[in-house]
Amino acid sequence: MLEPEKKMKKILFLNPPLGEKERSGALAVATGRSIPYGLISLASVVRNIGYDISFLDSANLGYGIEDTVDQILALRPEYVGITTVTLSVDKAAKVAELLKRKNKKIKTLVGGAHLSSVPEETMRRFPVFDVGVIGEGEETITELMPALDNDDSLKNIRGIIYREEGEIIRTKKRRMIKDLDLLPMPAWDILPDMTKTYKPSAPSYLRLPSTTIITSRGCFGKCIFCNSRRIHGGLRCFSADYVIEMIRYLVRNYHIRDISIYDDNFLFYEDRVQKICNTILDEKIDLSWSCYSRVDQGNLELFKLMKKAGCWQLSYGIESGSQRILDLIKKNVTLEQMEKTINDTKRAGLRTRGFFIIGHFTEDKKSILQTIDFMRKIPLDDFHFTTFTPLPGTVAYNIAEQYGEFDKTWSKMNLQNPVFIPDDLTAKEMEYYSKLAYRSFYFRPKILTSYLYMLFRYPQNMKRLLNGLQALLLRIFSKQHEELYAPQKNDPRS
Repeated sequence: MLEPEKKMKKILFLNPPLGEKERSGALAVATGRSIPYGLISLASVVRNIGYDISFLDSANLGYGIEDTVDQILALRPEYVGITTVTLSVDKAAKVAELLKRKNKKIKTLVGGAHLSSVPEETMRRFPVFDVGVIGEGEETITELMPALDNDDSLKNIRGIIYREEGEIIRTKKRRMIKDLDLLPMPAWDILPDMTKTYKPSAPSYLRLPSTTIITSRGCFGKCIFCNSRRIHGGLRCFSADYVIEMIRYLVRNYHIRDISIYDDNFLFYEDRVQKICNTILDEKIDLSWSCYSRVDQGNLELFKLMKKAGCWQLSYGIESGSQRILDLIKKNVTLEQMEKTINDTKRAGLRTRGFFIIGHFTEDKKSILQTIDFMRKIPLDDFHFTTFTPLPGTVAYNIAEQYGEFDKTWSKMNLQNPVFIPDDLTAKEMEYYSKLAYRSFYFRPKILTSYLYMLFRYPQNMKRLLNGLQALLLRIFSKQHEELYAPQKNDPRS
């Protein structure tokens, strides 16, 4: 007699609730909705080993905590795998708490940037999380799931943190995946209407449908405000062949016409970039694309090839126009390098976008004005300001109180709220100079002209450009940060 087929156990992957205004404040209207690549990569791996997978993106679908729990319970999973960023971990815990209140049998697994940065502290704060997966989870989860199914001991599974008899136990570290090409393609098919639900931010795409991809992990940099190296280790990349296959799949199955490559260091391996560009040209793939890079990568000839292959914009993490500040945050670049690279990018015919941070350690009015002067001097087409945020797990988090006032409330750390105020500034001054930067950069004839040119060339972009303009005006005239985060009247620095 044949044995009955064993029922596949269900795991639901959850991107927890997080509203656009919580993430981006006044810039919400122009903020993108990102694909949670960590989750759909894990989902692809778990599906391959025989589990029944489902996915719920509460953050991008606008669900609250109770709606999220109702949706999960309706699908009746045995496991719920939750990704965490610092801003959303409190809500992730509230979802897990309500889930367990309604169904004690559900096991909650957590991972992502926040858990990987501060695993012990996260598990102590939130006892509703059963198991944490630290760092890359694809190999870990293939060992963890069968062990949980069989109630086996977890002590020999590397790269996790879990509870046993009231104690928090962290196992040995797992090595990073050496060959990323061994991973299956992300499970794009489980996403809710991919081309409508997700899109890059207003300044990050040229045509629709547009999407994002990630083609590498890790970083070689040592910036004190970033935890990429801590979570993912040194830089590793999917091969050019793998990236091209991703592009082919997205163009063929979702009719994608524009891609934003979200790597921090896309240009580091020049031969890989050249092969990707040449294949796009050889196969005549109809694609516009943009990418992110450090300012000490790339060269004029590479930029020209990228332009020929459909690249239209390069975004750089510049952070500050003060060399003193750059040295302090261990950016390991000079202002001269930045200026040369951005000039070469423009000479190749690419648009340039710069990311800056206000409120660094030891920041003062002089260094902010140097930054504003620098961003006006170099040939940038767009720029974006965030506030210096010492995220958990970074070097900056551990030393911030030496340099100013630091509010460690995780749910405020959206990179817009000034949770850190350096000694020589107030929250109101940071807000004033941030608005001054936006006004002095964008309200110039050459910037306005460049946007009119884009509108003339790509009239279908009217809506996204208007969204960007609306976000800019809201950012300049909004008083939300001053009202919520300004020092109190008795603060001597007010």
